[in-house]
Amino acid sequence: MSEAVGFLYINGLGDGKTTLKDRVVERWWKRAGLDIRHSHTDWYNGTSFDEKLSEIEQQVDEMLRTFGGVAIIGSSAGGSLAVNAFHKLKDRNVCAVVTHGRLKAGDYPDSHRMSLHHRSHLDTKKPSQSFFDSVTYAENQTIPALSDQDKQRLLVLTQLTDLVVPMDCMGIQGVQEHRSIAFGHSGGFVAHLLADRDIIANFARFNLETNG
Repeated sequence: MSEAVGFLYINGLGDGKTTLKDRVVERWWKRAGLDIRHSHTDWYNGTSFDEKLSEIEQQVDEMLRTFGGVAIIGSSAGGSLAVNAFHKLKDRNVCAVVTHGRLKAGDYPDSHRMSLHHRSHLDTKKPSQSFFDSVTYAENQTIPALSDQDKQRLLVLTQLTDLVVPMDCMGIQGVQEHRSIAFGHSGGFVAHLLADRDIIANFARFNLETNG
């Protein structure tokens, strides 16, 4: 018999290698009997957005052989990829949670430190075109195509302030949002992946165990 719910965590910008904070998250979730797996997404390896999206779809498909349903958790840069993957897989028993993630470009000139162009490092020797493309695809293609029923299977977690992802670029109209009492991007990570573990787990169980 398949286990009820599995969780796939899509990391933010970086090479996708397991960090100390990733190990802390895994242990904290394991203490509650929750299986959270790391996508190990390398945002700087030069593969395209389409290739990264396909990798997530494959990982979810593999997890669905073990679990009755899968919650895709996108942290920071992983937020848009989680939403895009959810929409591609919406006919399966999946849901998605975005934690302090960027879901739109926003009205920022390329030179602004909060612009998607700047945050994707497109003006450096180590760009992440795939991150830029994931956000713009989510904003222009995926989110406009979400039905009311789709939106019920999405949860957005935000915090009080963020100097990395603009607060006005985190939400989706019509999608449930929970704002944590936390400050800054790192504070959002701690709040969402640690303090809000049970909020995520309960949301996933409600959506996936009901449908599974």
